[in-house]
Amino acid sequence: MNGSTTSGARAALSAGVPIEVVLASVAAGSGGPAFIVDGAVVEPVALDQPVDLVGDDGLGRIYEGLLGSRNRRSLGAFYTPSEVAAGLVAQVVTRGTVVDPACGGGAFLLVAARRLFDLGVGSREEIVAERLFGADIDPVAVAVCRWSLASWAGISSDEVSGVVVGNPLSDGATVWDGRPVDGFDAVVGNPPFLGQLREGTARGAVEREVLKERFAGLVGAYTDTAWLFMALGLDLLAEGARMVLIQPQSVLAARDAAPVRSHLLDRGFLDALWFDRSGVFSGRAEVCAPIVQRGSDNRSVRLLVDCDVDPAGEVEAPEAGAQWGGLVAGLMGIPGVELAGSDSGAGRVCDIATTTAGFRQHYYGLVPAAREHRGASDSAARLVTTGLVDPLRCHWSQRDARFARRVWTAPVVDTNLVSAQNPVVGAWVEALLRPKLLVATQTRVIEVVVDMAGDMVPVTPLVIIEPDEGDLWRLAAALSAPPVSALAASQTLGAARASDRIKLSAGQVGEMPLPVDNGAWSDGAALARHLWELPGSGGPEAWLAFGSTMCAAYGVAETPVLEWWWDRHPERV
Repeated sequence: MNGSTTSGARAALSAGVPIEVVLASVAAGSGGPAFIVDGAVVEPVALDQPVDLVGDDGLGRIYEGLLGSRNRRSLGAFYTPSEVAAGLVAQVVTRGTVVDPACGGGAFLLVAARRLFDLGVGSREEIVAERLFGADIDPVAVAVCRWSLASWAGISSDEVSGVVVGNPLSDGATVWDGRPVDGFDAVVGNPPFLGQLREGTARGAVEREVLKERFAGLVGAYTDTAWLFMALGLDLLAEGARMVLIQPQSVLAARDAAPVRSHLLDRGFLDALWFDRSGVFSGRAEVCAPIVQRGSDNRSVRLLVDCDVDPAGEVEAPEAGAQWGGLVAGLMGIPGVELAGSDSGAGRVCDIATTTAGFRQHYYGLVPAAREHRGASDSAARLVTTGLVDPLRCHWSQRDARFARRVWTAPVVDTNLVSAQNPVVGAWVEALLRPKLLVATQTRVIEVVVDMAGDMVPVTPLVIIEPDEGDLWRLAAALSAPPVSALAASQTLGAARASDRIKLSAGQVGEMPLPVDNGAWSDGAALARHLWELPGSGGPEAWLAFGSTMCAAYGVAETPVLEWWWDRHPERV
């Protein structure tokens, strides 16, 4: 569905054209299938086209299926499979009233209606007319939702008064007339995922200021709109009631989601957490759904998984301020580790080194000064990207690099040109031309390269570690240790682009604990340097010997950490 099609559909609805006819026209114009509504074929239908029966929820599926990829991305819309919606709704809907603050085509509200009917809460007509509430900024979606609910209940769409065109994210519960005074008995839904790093989903200045005022202290530069719907949902809940809103997995660990996580635990508690490993959502979007109850409790958190929302055990409730990725680490096969260094006074990385990372200004300051290496006599500083870093190895000039929308063979930086064009970035580069460590991001294990010559210029988002030169290999060994990768994978689960990747900020690298066995640590540092000096990869034996030694340095049993680490290691993969 392109922009002109959407506009045409809205115009038709405004003119009073029935929604099923509007969607039929859209389907025909988009090359979609013809279909039957209430037993009648909706024209136009060619004889050589398939004719499919549309059930109560069929129109919603057709509408959301007709959203083109561009519209889907800009709206942050991902259709919820019916079995997922049913499983999640069953966790929170037990009585009373239900609201979906971003209802789309009505998948969740229709499932909630069936749930209430099966529980004997009321008749179909009463449930749809009096107990269900929803809102969406898209009038076509609202019309589809009303039609679907009315069709199920056997009433007119006009009687579905609780589903409205509106924006509760900015206007709150005032968008609904006749809403329950003490709050809703359940909040359900799949709000739009609108991350702020993409141009097509980033908020405008006016909207940003409105949301900052509406959700004081919760809106940062990279706050996903989906996270704010959870704060809204908590406001809509009655005391003791629960909500389930599907979220991007970034809500579990992203730094900018921390205020929202804290807000939820200040006024409620995490009753359960659904985590999808099946990739059932369109585009294989990685999703989860915290189930939050309004009130106070210190109970454990129930884990639920995959399409059928199956029980998967319980874990301890998260502490205030903690990330939530560790709650589901076991579901991803990440072994739990108790690192002695974290509570024995052995220290942290930041005790013996500074950890920093460049910003956008540094990235763009390097662009005009980048060029290809000119041969053995060229002493320009090497430009190093994340893609050139593997564990204890840099592939500069051996692997193509991507920088500034170009592919480079052996990129270097003219430091004099950087200083001439941007003195601030030039000073930053000059200060980095010393021995250091660089840590890659979005990796399956922590990947560290040692810059012994001090001639590497890191491209954001590489993390830069600057210790005393005598600690270079000790820190390289510590950060490359299997237990540290397991700890980082658990703590940051959800923060990376994929759930099996590690994304550490400079601050998080600085908080990683140091080993407790200095003898084993020294042995591991020597093995790390040996691996770096080898002309090839070193082979499995050398890497496993290093991993075993560093498990001992941290006082951690090899099983199962060493096997988990090696299964994910680039030298094995």
